[in-house]
Amino acid sequence: MKYTYAYRDSGGVRHEASMDAKCREDVFAALRREGIRPIKVVAADGSKANGEVRGVRRRAVAAAVVAAAALAVGVTAAWFRLAAPEPDAAIAGDGTRRYPIGDAAVIEKGILTGWSDVFADEGERFLASFAVPGVKAAVRNTTEGAVEAALARRVEASDGDGLEARQVKSIVEGMKREIRAYLAAGGTIEGYGLRLAERQDAETAIYERAKSEVDRAKETLSADELILFWEQTNAKLRRLGIRPITLESLE
Repeated sequence: MKYTYAYRDSGGVRHEASMDAKCREDVFAALRREGIRPIKVVAADGSKANGEVRGVRRRAVAAAVVAAAALAVGVTAAWFRLAAPEPDAAIAGDGTRRYPIGDAAVIEKGILTGWSDVFADEGERFLASFAVPGVKAAVRNTTEGAVEAALARRVEASDGDGLEARQVKSIVEGMKREIRAYLAAGGTIEGYGLRLAERQDAETAIYERAKSEVDRAKETLSADELILFWEQTNAKLRRLGIRPITLESLE
């Protein structure tokens, strides 16, 4: 029998394809060998579409997603409002803090190194360590003078910058606008640094809670239900600009 399946690549783009197999289990097995986790598998007669969640499990999934969303809204509204832009805006770079779009390996390297290959000065590196929501910021010995110096200059994207570097530079410049507004309202650079740490901790807690919900779902949901729950959870995280849970987390 012919089966049609749908999946998303690492960039979140949806794809559809089909294959001949004796049963749906054989389709899942073949896709696992290829490293693909389908979000839908449908037989030629339209039966047994992957992602159907019934009864108590459907309610449990919905409740978990709503709970995670409520926590996220409550925590992030306490300071600067998080708002994830549309994909086109993210690529263009509008200064909104978000998990960057692009090569996951490049992004992870940037996070681990403090984007040291993107920024030459400590003031920008300090801000960059807080630029990605849901990621624990590294401890840095940054002086107020370094941040003040960063406020006096503008970092521009260069021709050699990749998509990831362009976005992080835009986010850092957006954070500089935040600092200027905070200082104009009577705040201090030290106070802003404390607010950064509070915000980053809150966002990291949202990510960790969502990941825990997915981990617990492994014990109660089937493979196809788990994929649906994972997608719903990541949709909530993306709307907050927070890093998505990777497919590896479902292993």
